[in-house]
Amino acid sequence: MSDWRALLRAHDPAETIDADRADRMRRAVIEAARHTRGAASPWPFRLAMAGVTVILLTAGAGDVGRMSGDRLATSPQAPSGERRQVQFDTPGGTRIIWEINPDFDFGESIP
Repeated sequence: MSDWRALLRAHDPAETIDADRADRMRRAVIEAARHTRGAASPWPFRLAMAGVTVILLTAGAGDVGRMSGDRLATSPQAPSGERRQVQFDTPGGTRIIWEINPDFDFGESIP
Protein backbone atom coordinates (compact mmCIF):
# COMPACT_ATOMS: atom_id res chain seq x y z
CA MET A 1 0.00 0.00 0.00
CA SER A 2 1.37 3.43 -0.87
CA ASP A 3 1.62 6.44 1.37
CA TRP A 4 -1.79 8.06 2.07
CA ARG A 5 -0.42 11.53 1.38
CA ALA A 6 0.68 10.46 -2.10
CA LEU A 7 -2.79 8.98 -2.75
CA LEU A 8 -4.48 12.22 -1.71
CA ARG A 9 -2.22 14.31 -3.89
CA ALA A 10 -2.72 11.98 -6.86
CA HIS A 11 -6.52 12.20 -6.61
CA ASP A 12 -6.81 15.88 -5.61
CA PRO A 13 -9.73 17.41 -7.57
CA ALA A 14 -8.24 20.91 -7.24
CA GLU A 15 -5.59 19.96 -9.78
CA THR A 16 -8.23 19.33 -12.46
CA ILE A 17 -10.31 22.50 -11.85
CA ASP A 18 -9.54 25.43 -14.12
CA ALA A 19 -8.78 28.85 -12.59
CA ASP A 20 -12.10 30.40 -13.70
CA ARG A 21 -14.20 27.69 -12.02
CA ALA A 22 -12.09 27.83 -8.83
CA ASP A 23 -12.55 31.62 -8.73
CA ARG A 24 -16.36 31.28 -9.09
CA MET A 25 -16.43 28.73 -6.28
CA ARG A 26 -14.34 30.98 -4.04
CA ARG A 27 -16.65 33.96 -4.68
CA ALA A 28 -19.74 31.84 -3.95
CA VAL A 29 -18.31 30.72 -0.61
CA ILE A 30 -17.31 34.26 0.37
CA GLU A 31 -20.75 35.63 -0.61
CA ALA A 32 -22.52 32.93 1.39
CA ALA A 33 -20.33 33.70 4.41
CA ARG A 34 -21.30 37.38 4.26
CA HIS A 35 -25.00 36.59 4.47
CA THR A 36 -24.86 34.10 7.31
CA ARG A 37 -26.10 35.03 10.74
CA GLY A 38 -23.51 35.42 13.49
CA ALA A 39 -23.12 32.93 16.28
CA ALA A 40 -25.95 32.91 18.79
CA SER A 41 -25.25 34.50 22.12
CA PRO A 42 -24.80 32.03 24.99
CA TRP A 43 -26.45 34.43 27.47
CA PRO A 44 -30.09 33.33 27.08
CA PHE A 45 -29.11 29.73 27.83
CA ARG A 46 -26.95 30.75 30.79
CA LEU A 47 -29.69 32.95 32.23
CA ALA A 48 -32.23 30.15 31.89
CA MET A 49 -29.91 27.69 33.64
CA ALA A 50 -29.23 30.19 36.44
CA GLY A 51 -32.98 30.70 36.90
CA VAL A 52 -33.64 26.97 37.10
CA THR A 53 -30.81 26.58 39.61
CA VAL A 54 -32.19 29.34 41.84
CA ILE A 55 -35.68 27.83 41.73
CA LEU A 56 -34.40 24.35 42.60
CA LEU A 57 -32.21 25.62 45.44
CA THR A 58 -35.07 27.67 46.88
CA ALA A 59 -37.49 24.74 46.71
CA GLY A 60 -34.92 22.34 48.18
CA ALA A 61 -34.03 24.68 51.04
CA GLY A 62 -37.71 25.05 51.90
CA ASP A 63 -38.24 21.28 51.94
CA VAL A 64 -35.15 20.61 54.06
CA GLY A 65 -36.16 23.27 56.57
CA ARG A 66 -39.69 21.92 56.77
CA MET A 67 -38.62 18.28 57.19
CA SER A 68 -35.84 18.87 59.69
CA GLY A 69 -37.93 21.29 61.74
CA ASP A 70 -40.83 18.85 62.07
CA ARG A 71 -38.89 15.70 62.89
CA LEU A 72 -35.53 16.52 64.41
CA ALA A 73 -35.71 19.84 66.25
CA THR A 74 -38.88 19.00 68.22
CA SER A 75 -37.80 15.55 69.42
CA PRO A 76 -37.21 15.22 73.19
CA GLN A 77 -33.74 14.74 74.65
CA ALA A 78 -32.77 11.17 75.54
CA PRO A 79 -31.36 10.47 79.00
CA SER A 80 -27.58 10.19 79.21
CA GLY A 81 -26.14 6.84 78.06
CA GLU A 82 -29.39 5.67 76.44
CA ARG A 83 -29.73 4.64 72.77
CA ARG A 84 -31.77 6.95 70.59
CA GLN A 85 -33.42 6.68 67.17
CA VAL A 86 -33.52 9.36 64.50
CA GLN A 87 -36.07 8.81 61.72
CA PHE A 88 -36.24 10.50 58.36
CA ASP A 89 -39.15 10.11 55.92
CA THR A 90 -39.12 11.39 52.35
CA PRO A 91 -42.20 12.47 50.37
CA GLY A 92 -41.62 9.48 48.06
CA GLY A 93 -42.04 7.03 50.93
CA THR A 94 -38.41 6.18 51.69
CA ARG A 95 -37.83 5.82 55.41
CA ILE A 96 -34.40 5.92 57.06
CA ILE A 97 -33.84 5.09 60.74
CA TRP A 98 -30.55 5.70 62.55
CA GLU A 99 -29.88 4.29 65.99
CA ILE A 100 -27.45 6.41 67.97
CA ASN A 101 -25.50 4.67 70.73
CA PRO A 102 -23.52 7.13 72.90
CA ASP A 103 -21.37 4.27 74.27
CA PHE A 104 -20.29 3.06 70.80
CA ASP A 105 -16.55 2.49 70.39
CA PHE A 106 -14.97 2.00 66.96
CA GLY A 107 -12.43 -0.43 68.40
CA GLU A 108 -15.19 -2.89 69.29
CA SER A 109 -16.42 -3.29 65.72
CA ILE A 110 -13.02 -3.94 64.14
CA PRO A 111 -11.77 -7.55 64.59
